[in-house]
Amino acid sequence: MNEDSHMLPAIIRLPEVLNAIGLSRPSVYRMMKAGTFPQQFKLGAAAVGWLRAEVEQWINERAQARAGSMPKQGLASLPEAA
Repeated sequence: MNEDSHMLPAIIRLPEVLNAIGLSRPSVYRMMKAGTFPQQFKLGAAAVGWLRAEVEQWINERAQARAGSMPKQGLASLPEAA
């Protein structure tokens, strides 16, 4: 996705979040409650989503923390939705 300032933030749904982070649904909700994962927001009466950029940032922060003094490489970027 290009960095055009006119583009709206991308919203991803739970299946894409789970696929990107490799954790279970209960883990996501536990981390949200603890304040250690981005919060979801309502999209409709029965739908929620997350901002793609916030989930990517969370993944990158985890990777950087693990890497410590290792050079930063291959940090996460979720695939674009079709």
